[in-house]
Amino acid sequence: MEGGQRKRVNNDKQAKPDKRARSDAKPTKSDAKPTAAAKSPKSPKSVKAKPAKPASTGAAIPALPTTQPAKDSFLISAGTYERLLYGIEGRFVGSQLTLNPQFIIPAHTGCIKAVSVGGRYLASGSTDESIRLYDLKKRVELGSLHEHTGTITSLHFHGHTHLLSASTDGAICIYRTKDWEPLKVLRGHKGAIHSIAIHPTGKLALSVAEDRTIIIWNLLTGKRASRTKTPQLGEIVAWSPSGTTYVIGYATEIQLHKVGQSEAIATIFSSQRILSILVVACKGKEYVLAGCQDKRVYIYSAEGTELGSVLCHENRIKGLSSVDMTFPDGSIHTIIVSVSSDGRIKAWKLDDMIESVSVSAADKDKNEDAADREEVEPLANYNADVRLTCVAASNNIYQ
Repeated sequence: MEGGQRKRVNNDKQAKPDKRARSDAKPTKSDAKPTAAAKSPKSPKSVKAKPAKPASTGAAIPALPTTQPAKDSFLISAGTYERLLYGIEGRFVGSQLTLNPQFIIPAHTGCIKAVSVGGRYLASGSTDESIRLYDLKKRVELGSLHEHTGTITSLHFHGHTHLLSASTDGAICIYRTKDWEPLKVLRGHKGAIHSIAIHPTGKLALSVAEDRTIIIWNLLTGKRASRTKTPQLGEIVAWSPSGTTYVIGYATEIQLHKVGQSEAIATIFSSQRILSILVVACKGKEYVLAGCQDKRVYIYSAEGTELGSVLCHENRIKGLSSVDMTFPDGSIHTIIVSVSSDGRIKAWKLDDMIESVSVSAADKDKNEDAADREEVEPLANYNADVRLTCVAASNNIYQ
């Protein structure tokens, strides 16, 4: 093990983990759009701190079971510059998808930079160097984690059993959700970490940092598997759903890599600043989605071919996430959720987005003018009226 720290909490009193943790801070339910001036919750009791345990076997994370599609509803969790944490429920009313606020929490004292959901747990990370934890099933706040000494830049759950966090302090922490004990502190970067991603099997993780390197971590041993220099400053990493490839996002480029190959299999060049990346699967094919500064989501094939773009917002796109949803007719489709600095949270049907760019490509092949064609309409649209920074969509099956 390369490092372990004692978990620090910001409450004077300690409480036993999870089942006995209580909080007066229940997310506010609302049938109408609440105002941004949400009532601040009382400080909750936090989980009991325990020292990290050194173990030669590392922080082994079990393989992730197949995620079930959302049935009646799904949750959109979004962070903001205004330090508010939004919980928006997506639900079909008849054939119409609706987005309604379930809670708005003044979660942090700084800008929220990352959110992630794992089963019943929701985590948010901020420039205030803390991670706030919530139980979505019980609708209570569990407390906070203070392992890092820098801005929390990336959060990722693996299923509902483990949480990984990264920070500008150059460390990656692995927590066990059973008692929120820090199992490992991974150190290998010489600068702020920008992004992390966990392989679908839970055996590997990726990280890119200010030191212009990408590290592949072996989560079975808790050690670094490889460290490679990147041609530019890597800002985003993401695995494909199949786990056979991963992408590295730079300012205006995306590199596609196969596992085990150091050289990129394809490079995507963009004329726009890339702010968010999502790799998704649709009808047996994988696609790379890039949310950009010019308000559009660009769609690329798994081979790196640009298929087209969809105008999604009125300002830069800050985050993309996806969730599989059972539609009223019983069919299952992937919903893409996008958030923007324009304050809008939008839900899109992935099939519609891909069909739109396919039609556009066909028009170009026929030398037809597609300038007047209709843009894709979102399934639903919610105006948070704040500057949104990050998003995580998840099903409503709380384990």
